[in-house]
Amino acid sequence: MTLALTECFSGPTGFAGSTLQTPAPGGAGIATRSFSVSTSAAIGGCGSDSLTVRDVCGICGIYDPNAAIEESALKRMTNVLTHRGPDRDGFYVRRGIGLGYRRLSIIDIPTGDQPISNEDGTVWVVFNGELYNYKALRGLLEQEGHRFRTQSDTEVLVHAYEVWGLDLLAQLNGMFAFALWDERNRRLFLARDRLGVKPLYYHEVGRQISFASELKALILDGRPPFDVEAIVDYLSFANCFGRKTMFRGIRRLLPGEYLLASEHGAETHVYWDLTFAEPSVKDVDSAVRGYLTLLEDSVAMELMSDVPLGAQLSGGMDSSAVVVVARKHMDSFDTFSVRFPEDEFDESPYARRVAELVGSRHHEVTARPSVVPSLLPRILYHLDEPRAGPGVIPQWLVAELASRHVRVVLTGHGGDELFAGYPSYYAAYVNQAILHGDVGSLFKGIGAFGARFRTEGVRRMLGLPVYALLSEDLRRYGHEAVFPPSVIEKLLAPALLQESRGYDPRTHLDAVLARCESEIPLSRLQYLDVKTYLPSLLDNEDRVSMAYSLESRVPILDHRIAAFAAKISPDLLVRDFTLKFVPRRALREYLPAEVIEHRKMGFPVPISEWLRNDLASWVSRVLDDGKIRETGVLNADTVHRLVDAHLSGRADFGDQLWVLLNLELWLQGSKAG
Repeated sequence: MTLALTECFSGPTGFAGSTLQTPAPGGAGIATRSFSVSTSAAIGGCGSDSLTVRDVCGICGIYDPNAAIEESALKRMTNVLTHRGPDRDGFYVRRGIGLGYRRLSIIDIPTGDQPISNEDGTVWVVFNGELYNYKALRGLLEQEGHRFRTQSDTEVLVHAYEVWGLDLLAQLNGMFAFALWDERNRRLFLARDRLGVKPLYYHEVGRQISFASELKALILDGRPPFDVEAIVDYLSFANCFGRKTMFRGIRRLLPGEYLLASEHGAETHVYWDLTFAEPSVKDVDSAVRGYLTLLEDSVAMELMSDVPLGAQLSGGMDSSAVVVVARKHMDSFDTFSVRFPEDEFDESPYARRVAELVGSRHHEVTARPSVVPSLLPRILYHLDEPRAGPGVIPQWLVAELASRHVRVVLTGHGGDELFAGYPSYYAAYVNQAILHGDVGSLFKGIGAFGARFRTEGVRRMLGLPVYALLSEDLRRYGHEAVFPPSVIEKLLAPALLQESRGYDPRTHLDAVLARCESEIPLSRLQYLDVKTYLPSLLDNEDRVSMAYSLESRVPILDHRIAAFAAKISPDLLVRDFTLKFVPRRALREYLPAEVIEHRKMGFPVPISEWLRNDLASWVSRVLDDGKIRETGVLNADTVHRLVDAHLSGRADFGDQLWVLLNLELWLQGSKAG
């Protein structure tokens, strides 16, 4: 892609076609159908504590050491988070601190309302997420003499803080973002879970810190200037790296971090990181046993719910594994999937096969391009900034479908990052063998090469490793740039190009890689994906599900599974040209062979063709020269050339147009307020 785009602006004919480009997912229209398959005898049962409060919500607050905080300011913030918690709101206000929250009750018990305090009211907390081990922690805290007034997992936090202080984070198993106020020490404590399932943003102005689950709650008094470096990040890799957001000065708390604020100032600290040290799991049997044991335990923990619970089912191996394990603990449940009219992009037959296997009530939504123009602005409103690939369209449709039937869904996120499932890892696999002088291991896999070749195709198994020799981005970062630096120079409006001062997001990616303890190419790519790509996917999942007041859980991203995966020898993760070798081996007795062996797709749709055909007039309207000049970020002439080349069929710039469409729609929406 880099070579093709560079040639577009330097070659004698203007635009050239792009090679080695796969269609990206995108486009949608709504058509749903549901069907039930017979339920076989239950394996075990899902016990439910009828007194347990399970909440997901939105949180916010303002800290200003010497100022009076107005509850009305908190109310404005919680109002824009209503979709995250439609059931009720709550506030705690004292001089210097104000906490607010919106509650989505997984069971409606009045005693679960937040903010929640300890016995004497000196520690207060607002919490978004789930603590899956809260009952065990509660038992330990009760032994220490602490008295609980509720059955909520949230209350565990205030008493755990009294016992362990900041070290309470090491005790937690769950997905969470919380804000805790320590009245005695006049200190604010913000924290986010290890892998970034739940979001938290903050804005520091002088000594004041405001924070919220979503960006929109922090820009109520006017939109801050755009962060030009974040825009360059997005144009480069369709992501936004580090703490920065699209709004200058507003930051995201990173996964595995906490922030402390007092009258002396604010500072962030890392409390957890994924460590790829010397592998300690070196045989297949140990890897398989560990994977299955931890997956079973994690899924069982995350099934705790007193409201209807279901699962997303893409037809891929990870979501299918979660569903099969869940079936061992539940008599019946719902599964949700998307189908595409184009057979070559449709995984719904595999999803239906798994649904039949477990006897779930299966529901499908059909994705078509016709409603993309109406859906994408809504999606961008909830995302707050453009960060999602085209797969967000079917993701949105599945969330909407699921919300009609359940309030909690299990998903399969994380399996590709932790167990090496992305096609770009083929390049690292080959590079690893060459660097370590172990080319013989490649030849040992020739016997399995034929079968994998037929499944994965020439582009993935040969094209990516060969192309990685030419593309430093693909080889070093596992992702090819959407726009290379030479094109971004032509794509940004002159004023923003000058403001960017030559910023290159690769400096951030290199800094992340420098923190990785391993020198093994595959491990380094996995670490980079876990620290940069995965948090973006999880942010999107949170916003999309919360837009429909739907709680999304991610059993594979239990931090114990992540730590275990990092201990597995890389030659077990990709073996004999087989990606995600350990889960494939572990699940062959549980899932049909066609589900395990079919190529990874992940909600793919022919975005290039849809933009060129069904959505061509919409593309032209959104990327109109006049609108682009009005928003003032992009160079209208350069965008016009890209649009013209794609719509005429002279080049395939589907991925590039998707990025530009998202950015321009977001800019137009931000300008309109």
